[in-house]
Amino acid sequence: MDKKLILQHNIIEIIMSDDLFGCFGSDSDNDDDGDDGAVASIDVDANVKDMKSSQSQSQSQSQSQSQSQSSQVVAREESCGVLSFHKNTEQSLLVNVRNNMNSAGATSLLPCEGVLQEIDKYCFRKHWMMHIGPEKKRMIQDTLLNTIQKKMENHTRSPNKNKFICVELGTYCGYSSICLAQASASLNLDELNLDLDFHLFTVEINPEFAKVAREMIQLAQVEDIVTVLDNDLFMDGSTGDVGALIRDAIASKYGGDVGDEDADTFMGIDFLMIDHDKDSYLPDLQRLERSGLIRRGTCVVADNVLFARIDEYVNYMKELGEMGEGIVTTVTKEASVEYSGKMQGAGQGQDDVDLDVFKDGVGKSRYCMFHQFYLARV
Repeated sequence: MDKKLILQHNIIEIIMSDDLFGCFGSDSDNDDDGDDGAVASIDVDANVKDMKSSQSQSQSQSQSQSQSQSSQVVAREESCGVLSFHKNTEQSLLVNVRNNMNSAGATSLLPCEGVLQEIDKYCFRKHWMMHIGPEKKRMIQDTLLNTIQKKMENHTRSPNKNKFICVELGTYCGYSSICLAQASASLNLDELNLDLDFHLFTVEINPEFAKVAREMIQLAQVEDIVTVLDNDLFMDGSTGDVGALIRDAIASKYGGDVGDEDADTFMGIDFLMIDHDKDSYLPDLQRLERSGLIRRGTCVVADNVLFARIDEYVNYMKELGEMGEGIVTTVTKEASVEYSGKMQGAGQGQDDVDLDVFKDGVGKSRYCMFHQFYLARV
């Protein structure tokens, strides 16, 4: 969620501080003394649980500790609440996660689950941040697993059937990258008789965020299936060609044809998650369309489409859905803004403040036709 958008909504004062840890409490608040009040991530819904791996025992333990986002009680200070920004928050988060992952309390969790839990706990208890959060995590993981299933079922004769290419625009600190990697790793490939070659290419323009994300991804032990790509940001505010960047990355890893006109054999994007600069949702999607990376069967998930009022993107998808027999199928799933549960009255005689007014939504679209049918329009 970009700061320009937030200022337009006139609902937040951006506070900048040179103190790396000034607003996050003392060392006594590091939560190293146990899991009391911890916010754990939640596994994907029951309709995909038959796809879980032999690691399900550890994941079910984590699930039993989990609660929905709407029921969380937020312990953070008001100045660190929803839509607050402080300088160096990302670096503080990384230090917090690194320290807690090295503590004895984290050894019972899988690395992915441990990192996500520590990030959630930090964001609910210390400082709000613009990760997707546990509620939208479940929605997006379900959608990814369903997309994998559909590809395995519908592309049985494709030479690239087992390759699943996932792309994310907007890495930030790596939370959603880890969520996507975690979902793919949850598949019991032996039981499903699959030889899945999953890889996520995630794009970030901020080098400091990319640095944090790379270490988070290493802590989660998914660096073998996640590649962080640095995109250029120019003085005029424009960015490098995201289509060319991703095409080159895919070609470098897999070789062969990328974006070929044969929809059944070329290597394109199977799953695209958009969660970067809100003004860039539609332009970057159209760049990927023109590059040939959007294919029949590509699933696109876009965060913050309701809260950020990304009407241009939403209307474009609706228009594609109404063309002919429908180039895409699209739906918007309502959710809450990440980490916007309830703010405690801080024990000072004040009532809890319900922050569920921060409603949001995730746009989910699936391309039903190959891009050549509408490429001329964009």
